[in-house]
Amino acid sequence: VEFVHIRLNNQGFSFLTFYFFLSQRMSWLQKNSNEERQQQEAEVTGANPAYHCHSYSQLYENRKREQHQARRKLCIASVICTFFMIAEITGEYIAGSLAVVSDAAHILVDLTSFLISLFSLWLASKPPTKQFTFGWHRAEILGALMSMIIVWMVTGVLIYLACMRLLHSDYDIDATVMLITSACAVLTNILLSLILHQTGHGHSHGAQTALSNASLRAAFVHTIGDLFQSISVLISALIIFFKPQYKIADPICTFVFSTFVLATTITILRDILTVLMEGTSKGFAYDAVKARILAVEKVESVHNLHLWSLTMNQTALSAHIATADTMDSQKILRDVTQALFEHYSFHSITIQIESGEDQKPVCVFCQEPRD
Repeated sequence: VEFVHIRLNNQGFSFLTFYFFLSQRMSWLQKNSNEERQQQEAEVTGANPAYHCHSYSQLYENRKREQHQARRKLCIASVICTFFMIAEITGEYIAGSLAVVSDAAHILVDLTSFLISLFSLWLASKPPTKQFTFGWHRAEILGALMSMIIVWMVTGVLIYLACMRLLHSDYDIDATVMLITSACAVLTNILLSLILHQTGHGHSHGAQTALSNASLRAAFVHTIGDLFQSISVLISALIIFFKPQYKIADPICTFVFSTFVLATTITILRDILTVLMEGTSKGFAYDAVKARILAVEKVESVHNLHLWSLTMNQTALSAHIATADTMDSQKILRDVTQALFEHYSFHSITIQIESGEDQKPVCVFCQEPRD
């Protein structure tokens, strides 16, 4: 009995020892498994730096730098504009030329446009609110649209004045003053064009980002229009200087200028309307973006894909993605986000992962949009 008791005690001790060893082994295996999983997640995160839904800090920095450059250029252009407008109005008073008047009027319009652009840039930099959750970015577009409307209105007035001069030729022109003033205007507008011209591209997540500020672009269009006008005035001044009897060149010059100015506004007006109608800006083709998403592993289909522009260089995306492996939805989300950020400069990306079995072919919202 004593031997049996000792053996049972030994067996109990052995069982406890085995149980303790087994529990320690299981704990070690679980710890190693957790470490391996964390290492894999770290590798995935390192390989997918754009997995976070707001990982576009570089785009935000590009945007802030673009707005700062635009404000600086517009301030410099406003000072030059003010100085030359005073000089041109003085020259017009002496010369009595409608062409010089029209050029001075457009310089005044340009100055107004620059001030509107500066105000819209300030408004666009304000943070989002609960009512305006996207922020105030569209203020740039509205400011550019207002500038274009002013250009068209002033151009209409100048065409009317030119028609009056064609009907009534009882006016005199000092060709010398007109020649000097128009030559200075050409130089000034060339200087303004160089100041307001936008050069270069930003770079973010492998995507090229055009730093095309709507307010600055509208101001540049104004300046190009004035440059055409100044060249036309210079040509008419040369004609009148050598052939005073051909003073009809003055109103004709105004008509030529009007044609050039209206032509320069067509492109930017089209882009402004595209943004206001929530269209897709250049460089974001619907089919190309969809193909990029479908190229990601485990993505079966894409529907309810929307691309729209907040400004001329800020595009947002939202899409529903169907996959058979919903258990790995976070990895698919990271891969899709990274693929899009690597090739496009989206302002924001919103992806919804769904099961392929839940799709309804008859759903109106899931249908492909027309070309």
